[in-house]
Amino acid sequence: DLVFSFGSSATLAAQIVNGSPADVFVSASKSTMGTVTSAGVISTSSQFAKNYAAIMFYKDSKFDENITSLLSLLDTSNPGIKVGLCVETAPCGSLADLVLKNAGEAYGNQSLNRVEIADTESPSVEDLVSKIELGELDAGIVYESDCHFSATSKKSSGCVEIPDMHNGKALNLANEYYVGAINSKANSREFSQFIASSAFQSILQSKHGFSAP
Repeated sequence: DLVFSFGSSATLAAQIVNGSPADVFVSASKSTMGTVTSAGVISTSSQFAKNYAAIMFYKDSKFDENITSLLSLLDTSNPGIKVGLCVETAPCGSLADLVLKNAGEAYGNQSLNRVEIADTESPSVEDLVSKIELGELDAGIVYESDCHFSATSKKSSGCVEIPDMHNGKALNLANEYYVGAINSKANSREFSQFIASSAFQSILQSKHGFSAP
């Protein structure tokens, strides 16, 4: 039987390095996989997907029709809007910061930053998604995959895509997903190889909003 443990990649990496039992580690960033490989817990890892940032919004929010771009998350655009981001140490938070930095340059608006936008910070993308689904927040920056899943299954949220470019400048970015077997067990290696396989990548891309590595 498969037993999953979900959480921020940074938190899971720290737990694994400190001896928490696990057979396979899936990371939402190259740096957190590097934490585990540098500690000698994993010898090799494989990238199997990319996940771009997206704006997720609560459909019953009074701002829902006004949320069309990253500029919509500013109080100057929608006074009183409640926006959440993942904490900076979580991959979803570091991705949001990089996208907002690009947005500040692309839109020529330096108010597009964590301090100006975030009313609250979540320890993980799962926590942030839940708060938006419940209407505790009007919007937030999450992964495309989480936004896609929530919009199609829970029906209480919607997604706004962030374009790759704006005014000829880079805007959206993606986190890279890696998988690695923690031990030499045959089952661990086989499961890790399946996650990295083209068949599994096809499922992620066609049904769950991920992009090719």
